[in-house]
Amino acid sequence: MRQNKVKTSRYIRGQTLLAIESLLLILVVGIFLSTKYRVITVPRLVGTSILGVMILVGMCSFLLWGNRNHLNRGLIYAIRYYAICFSIRRALLDADYFVSRQFFGTAVALLPKIRLTFIDNYKRATLSIENRVKYVQRLDNVQLSSALKRYVVERSFLTDDENFYEFELFDSRIERRLKFASADALVNYGSSLEYTELFIDKFTKVPLHHALVVGQTGSGKTYGIYSLLLQMLSKPIRYQLFLADPKGSSLSILGDIIAPEHTAENIEAIIDLLRDFNDEMSQRKVELKQLLSEKLEATYSDFGLSPFVFVFDEYASFQSAVQAFDKKRRDEVNKLITQIVLQGRQLGFFLVVVMQKSDSSSLPTMIRENLPLKIVLGNAEAQTYVTAFGTGVDIPSRDYRKGEGVFTYPGIANTPKICAFSYLDFDINAAFLAKRGLCNNPRSSKGD
Repeated sequence: MRQNKVKTSRYIRGQTLLAIESLLLILVVGIFLSTKYRVITVPRLVGTSILGVMILVGMCSFLLWGNRNHLNRGLIYAIRYYAICFSIRRALLDADYFVSRQFFGTAVALLPKIRLTFIDNYKRATLSIENRVKYVQRLDNVQLSSALKRYVVERSFLTDDENFYEFELFDSRIERRLKFASADALVNYGSSLEYTELFIDKFTKVPLHHALVVGQTGSGKTYGIYSLLLQMLSKPIRYQLFLADPKGSSLSILGDIIAPEHTAENIEAIIDLLRDFNDEMSQRKVELKQLLSEKLEATYSDFGLSPFVFVFDEYASFQSAVQAFDKKRRDEVNKLITQIVLQGRQLGFFLVVVMQKSDSSSLPTMIRENLPLKIVLGNAEAQTYVTAFGTGVDIPSRDYRKGEGVFTYPGIANTPKICAFSYLDFDINAAFLAKRGLCNNPRSSKGD
């Protein structure tokens, strides 16, 4: 690892060991040739001793290399660890991420400490790079993916003690997206999760909470909602679903199948649905208050209560229509929605908002900020990311295919992290027809 002006201490040690090994090798060869051709006579003990020292130095070097690169976890692990760390150190050196010190008149580069841990059979990894005062404003924005071989940075953050920058890596060759040939396969995959947990892809599962799903037409958000709804309908504890679709598209069709009494299309019916949802929440509040006398600070899930989920598709269309109402009606609607997002978590009442853009004219800032799970699918515009995640947030740069995007959730992804909704390779209508009767006691058939 060489740089024009300065060398690393590891490079100097390596060159020193190489020089010693080379000198010892020359001595051994010289002694062997001198003895063979009788140029001089050297006692065998001297030659053997020099050869022993040479082997010892080589063994020590190998042991040091093995210890540094975690050879105890296997040779493949050690080789991969060495290759990536070497590439990172070289990239940091080329980018001047080091502290220069003088050692016997020679400039020596002290690079940050690097720790690397492979996870899930090398599919993912965590990388830690030491933080130093000199880099306080630089490592936040460093682009490491080019130095990580086949790995790319998924997200980065500063550790609690601020001594290291943590980078979460994943193998770019691994397909994150799950593919299901049947609804049963999807159900079986999620059977090990808690009834309040939902999965998005192979590496992402999230607790049930208020959510915002943003994406332009064709971004895959509709199929993402299908995946979540099928999971909800397959949980051992029944979910109570309320579906609002002001444009009367696919969500309302599914609603007529699985929850016809709690599905609405026109604005007045949606407002009535919001009132019903809030009434249910008020009843749950009374029920939970009695239970909390036995277990303070508990939530609905601690008592095995059913979650209530209000899925609001094309929320911008609804908000636009509401703006035409008088102030009293607008305030009532805002109050209904606000009560859900502010009081719903402990009670088990959640709002899922689906829309193409989440700017403040379509979604009030207070409501957006109280939707902890935020997902943006597809190759969205810069402003879409800003309104969803806030300013100054870095989005992983890549070409997002349909169903792929980024998400945030407190404690899991504090900065945007890549996700990919499942590919559903089966008849969606048939899958939901099979789930009829699993929520809200719907009618046995719409036409009956």
